[in-house]
Amino acid sequence: MSTRSPEAIPLFLSAPGELGARIWAHDWERTPLGPIAGWPHSLKTVINLMLNSPQPMWIGWGEQVTFLYNDAYIDVLSMAKHPWALGRPAAEVWAEIWDICGPLSDRVFAQGEATMADNVRLFMRRGDYLEETFYAFSYSPVRDESGRVAGLFCANLDVTSRYLTARRMHTLSDLNTRTLQEKTLHGACAIALTTIADNPDDVPFAQLYLAGDAGPSQLLHATHAGIADARALFDIDAVSADAVPRLMALDVHAPPAGMPVGLAQQPLREALVLPLAGSEPGQSIGVLVLGVSSARKLDADYRSFLELIATQAGNAIRQARAAEDERLRADMLAELDRAKTQFFSNVSHEFRTPLTLLLGPASDALEDDAAPLPPVQRERLLLMQRNAQRLQKLVNTLLEFSRVQAGRAHASFAAVDLAALTGDLASSFRSAIEGAGMRLAVECEPLTMKVYVDPAMWEKIVLNLMSNAFKFTFDGEIRVRQRIVNGQLRLEVADTGAGIPQEQLPHLFERFHRVEGARSRTHEGSGIGLALVHDLVALHGGRIDVDSVPGQGSVFTVAIPLGCAHLPAAQVDVAAPAPASTAVEAYVKEAEGWVQQQAAPVAASAAHGRLLVVDDNADMRDYLQRLLQSQWRVEVCNNGVEALAAIEREAPDLILSDVMMPQLDGFGLLAALRAHPGTRDIPFMLLSARAGEDARLEGLQAGADDYLVKPFSARELAARIEVLHLRQRMRVVEGVAARRLQSVFGQAPVAISIMSGPRHVFEQANDYYQRLVGPRPLLGLTIREAFPELESQGIYELLDGVLATGQPYVGRSVQLRMRRAPDQEPTECWFDFVYQPLMDDGGQPYGVAVVAFEVTELATAKRAAEAANRAKDEFLAMLGHELRNPLAPIVTALQLMRMRGGDYAVKERAVIERQTNHLVALVDDLLDVSRVAEGKIQLNRQVLEMADAVARAIETASPLIEQKRHVLTLDVPSSGLTVLADPVRCAQVLANLLTNAAKYTEPGGRLSIAARREGGQVVVDVRDNGIGIAPEMLGPVFERFTQARQALSRSQGGLGLGLAIARSMMALHGGTVEAHSAGLGCGSTFTVRMPLWQGQGEYRPGTPQPAPSATTEGGLSILVVDDNEDAARALGEGLELLGHTVTVVFSAPAALATALQLRPQVGLLDIGLPGMDGYELAMRLREQSGAEGLRLFAVTGYGQEADRRQAREAGFEQHLTKPVSLNQLDALLQGRSVA
Repeated sequence: MSTRSPEAIPLFLSAPGELGARIWAHDWERTPLGPIAGWPHSLKTVINLMLNSPQPMWIGWGEQVTFLYNDAYIDVLSMAKHPWALGRPAAEVWAEIWDICGPLSDRVFAQGEATMADNVRLFMRRGDYLEETFYAFSYSPVRDESGRVAGLFCANLDVTSRYLTARRMHTLSDLNTRTLQEKTLHGACAIALTTIADNPDDVPFAQLYLAGDAGPSQLLHATHAGIADARALFDIDAVSADAVPRLMALDVHAPPAGMPVGLAQQPLREALVLPLAGSEPGQSIGVLVLGVSSARKLDADYRSFLELIATQAGNAIRQARAAEDERLRADMLAELDRAKTQFFSNVSHEFRTPLTLLLGPASDALEDDAAPLPPVQRERLLLMQRNAQRLQKLVNTLLEFSRVQAGRAHASFAAVDLAALTGDLASSFRSAIEGAGMRLAVECEPLTMKVYVDPAMWEKIVLNLMSNAFKFTFDGEIRVRQRIVNGQLRLEVADTGAGIPQEQLPHLFERFHRVEGARSRTHEGSGIGLALVHDLVALHGGRIDVDSVPGQGSVFTVAIPLGCAHLPAAQVDVAAPAPASTAVEAYVKEAEGWVQQQAAPVAASAAHGRLLVVDDNADMRDYLQRLLQSQWRVEVCNNGVEALAAIEREAPDLILSDVMMPQLDGFGLLAALRAHPGTRDIPFMLLSARAGEDARLEGLQAGADDYLVKPFSARELAARIEVLHLRQRMRVVEGVAARRLQSVFGQAPVAISIMSGPRHVFEQANDYYQRLVGPRPLLGLTIREAFPELESQGIYELLDGVLATGQPYVGRSVQLRMRRAPDQEPTECWFDFVYQPLMDDGGQPYGVAVVAFEVTELATAKRAAEAANRAKDEFLAMLGHELRNPLAPIVTALQLMRMRGGDYAVKERAVIERQTNHLVALVDDLLDVSRVAEGKIQLNRQVLEMADAVARAIETASPLIEQKRHVLTLDVPSSGLTVLADPVRCAQVLANLLTNAAKYTEPGGRLSIAARREGGQVVVDVRDNGIGIAPEMLGPVFERFTQARQALSRSQGGLGLGLAIARSMMALHGGTVEAHSAGLGCGSTFTVRMPLWQGQGEYRPGTPQPAPSATTEGGLSILVVDDNEDAARALGEGLELLGHTVTVVFSAPAALATALQLRPQVGLLDIGLPGMDGYELAMRLREQSGAEGLRLFAVTGYGQEADRRQAREAGFEQHLTKPVSLNQLDALLQGRSVA
């Protein structure tokens, strides 16, 4: 390819994008077009037009239709053909579609006419497969300067997306429309697959699998017969199990059997396996396998289309299944209804035989005048008869209703005197209605036209309507009116009762329907009375309606046609007489039983207390009252409302209640009692005809103490009542004990709380605890809810640990940040507390008891004391430093005087030396007693002969002994009294005792020190004939700052610390120091006792320090650094007298510069240097080159153990406390051991 300068691009190729430059850079000499310079003006013009167009375009020029295109056309070619296509023949560029495009191109060149194609499907090779596309394009001729057609101009528009969308939407629309019409599972699946098969271009094949109830998915339908089962190629059940779509690859070289060929004869490469969603999230009812077109990529739009197919197919399958299930349920319900009706009929027939045998003998016994029954037995038999008749009425009603429902009811219609019949039936209720304090009005006009009815059925219609009116009416009147209106017989039964809500009216004549919450005389009944009336009226060709206003009453209206033309002719019997009524008595007696009778007064029994019976059945109330009145004072109520009023007057000891009652049932009564604190603990037993474990559990879960199913025996009832009574008595006893425990809990003088459960819910907290934590709600809240500010303070985790392990936790001075008032920020406070796990009967922890004490004041005081102690330590350290710094040059100067010799000012120097040593001893004592008090003294224990310790002590105390001209007597064996002790500290103790004896003895006195062995101890006595000690001071004499013996003319000096230090040091050694004195003026004896060392160990005797003298060995190069110039110069002079070469500087920078220049062997550094302290100076000296062998010694006034430790950590070889003995320092410099 030739290269041309970009700046030289001609004007006709100037355009945005890359193609102008590519055309300019292309080697056109190898193409039929030749060099660009020879291109005709017409070609250049059309090229410029093409390059500047935003639409995809290409130009074909010359006989070979040489291909040129613009930037917008790159997307049409794809990167597979760009820029390769530039300058090639069009037939080569689009070889795969030239069978369609070629003839159109030839027509342009041959005839000079433009051609146009709209929505042409083209299979373009723009990668490794032929891609289905749709284009609208035109070929326009381009003429050269001679007027002939030299080329063509193609403008095109990609309409693939629009065409594919329309095709796919058509499929989805058909799928939705056609599948919704199918109501069977197999039909819906078949229609879905048929609809999918109508679009093989987008879905080459499809297979539908439905999940089995307990096995793998089963192939139900496929678009192609004989196609290979996808289960052999892919794990279909995995997709169904996890409801996640998966892509299934197909073998293009060996396609599965029956697999169709894709578009452009290309083998199918893949299929999408999609789950069919069930009704529950994550549930799958099957799998749909959809082939993916070999001529399209599975992009987002294509995948979404296939997923929509699966969604619609799943919807269709679910709807078909739901329709099948609905049909199945309807069939089952119809079958169940038939079976139930048959069952009622069978049971009713079976009941009639034992009822006949019950009622017959009972009637005979009651009517037997020859052998009359005793009153008590007669009353019991009457109870049996009433309830047997009630049962017979129910059986007859059920049997009649089942016959009507089954279409087997046989009616015999006859013309009867309906006015008399209806009037008699309605009037039979008069005694019951008027006995309840209401009025009955009966208006039955004589009929002038014949009305045909079945007398027995009409009797049931009237009796049921009358019974229903009486049941729901408590005052006012019941009115019965019968007349002919508009050619029909109209019977109206109106009442002024409770009325019926409007929403209940459409359901009123449904079987088993009850109006919940309606006020009635009883809750008894089967719920089929009005349904039976409705069906019986319908058998007469009539209808029944109801109008009602809640709180005002109801009107039931029965209308039947006159004559018999509307009735089956076979069931009309003109001559049939009206049969005598047989059911009236049962209806009336049942109604009379609904009227509340005043219970006969019962003598109060002191056996158990008061028992309340609540039941809407009068016979049941009477029976229970007679059964229990020998042991209880029984009161009866008709319903829950009456019971609540009776309980409000006087709380009973036990309650027996029916479940189903008017106004307020047993569950409502129970809930009302349990909700009130004063009645929640009354024992409550439910009596119900509802049997079964579910009914019993429902009662117990509602809060009942027991649940007894009717019928029950008198013995069982009495036993259960006795159990409830005993249980209640135990509750009372336990309540008393609990209240006493609660009283103790509340009055405990410490803060106590109890938390239960894994969330630590507060169950109890006494007043102390509430005051401790401030005004905040606790009971019923979790620890996290009650104390949110304790988050991240470890308390939650401690409680979790105690509950998990069952081990108690004791907290001491635990610091917390806690809010003491709702409007306050958390403040610091300290607590001692105990977390004690509470165990259940199985030994498992179920809660935590907390006992807490606030120790904030103590903790604050302790912190203040610790702060004061630290301040004291810092003060003592500073005091020691500030006192030792001026002492150092004084002591060193005195040592220099001795080393230089001469007899000038000998006496004066001795005075100065004594006072200086005294001052040094005071500083040491002050620091020692502080370290001992804080436990900071560390002993360097060695095997030591007591004679060596005594010798060192005498050496220390001898200046004062000699000054006061005392006579010292020794009685110490040279060996055999071995102890394990710190030689320095042991000598210090004895020296303190000798110094104390010398101080408090007049000059020229007698001192003695004697040592001996007593058993396993070494005993040392230090005696004097001094001023003695008063008996009351023998104990306090060892206390700090005590100077008990001041009978001399003035104080003997000192801080009163020597004896305190001696006792403390001996305690560290496991020994003791005791004082003995016969009194003032009688002298004193101090006795030291230490454990005798009986083991084997190194014996390191102390050696007395020699006087400073000039060293006989080669001197060292020493750098002295101290900001105290006097101390530095004095120390330097002393070291020079000992034969060393010394350089003295007074600051850290000067030390660094000097060390770099002189390379000293030893550095003696003060620690308290200004600007840069001795620790930093030591570090920098070691970092300087050439300082590898430099030995560093800290020479400082800071002498505490922490200072020594810091010096070691900083790399100092020794830590020397000012003032420094030149002899000791020289020994250390020479590497000799120093005791």
